[in-house]
Amino acid sequence: MRKVAVLPSFERSLNKLSPSQRKQLTESLHAFNHFLATGELLPALGFKKIDRDKYEFRVDIRLRVVLKAEGDTFYLIFVGSHEDVKRYLKKFRQA
Repeated sequence: MRKVAVLPSFERSLNKLSPSQRKQLTESLHAFNHFLATGELLPALGFKKIDRDKYEFRVDIRLRVVLKAEGDTFYLIFVGSHEDVKRYLKKFRQA
């Protein structure tokens, strides 16, 4: 069974979101959990692989969630705009 775990970096980025963005994120996380449970992927999520073990999905037209897959667990790493995600991944690759 697949599961989702939240990392501190995700919680820090979550604190920067507005209440309306948090509500949209909650709805997207429900859709992602539905995908994990049933295998049915909603096209609106735009779930895709972005690196060897990293994936992303859309919350809305601007907001993205970055995840890391390890075994049966998806770790929520970061949430932010498309540009924030690019900067985060660039910084991560340099480390």
